[in-house]
Amino acid sequence: MLKNLAKLLSRPRDVSAPAFDQHGLENAVATLLYEMTRMDSEVKAVDLDAARAALADLFGLDRQGADALLDEAGHKVGRLTSYFAQVSVINRRFEMDQRIRFVEHMWRVAYADGGLDQYEDHLVRKISHLLYVPHVQGMLARQRARGAA
Repeated sequence: MLKNLAKLLSRPRDVSAPAFDQHGLENAVATLLYEMTRMDSEVKAVDLDAARAALADLFGLDRQGADALLDEAGHKVGRLTSYFAQVSVINRRFEMDQRIRFVEHMWRVAYADGGLDQYEDHLVRKISHLLYVPHVQGMLARQRARGAA
């Protein structure tokens, strides 16, 4: 029995990390972006354009890829009871600078239609807090997004 245990312990192990789920990350980001488009009770074309631009910037997706992700997110978003799954994936996979860039894109979606609804403001601040983005960085991202709008 000890020989079998010694053999088991002496065998080279595959220590590679589990496969990175790129689609899961893209889906989490798309879901939160789509949620932002509907915060003011109306999904407008300019909001979706800003969400597509965010997906293109963050992941290098073309229009078709971004549309597919946003369509998938649109089917899920009405059934969301929590943002935990999406936020935890983003926290695990994005570095702080990527999270700040994502928050800036959320602000861009919020400002895309020319105004800022109180529910949009609340959602961006909430997600920013859940992503551990420092308040100052979140407000700087807001200023950059407002300047670009």
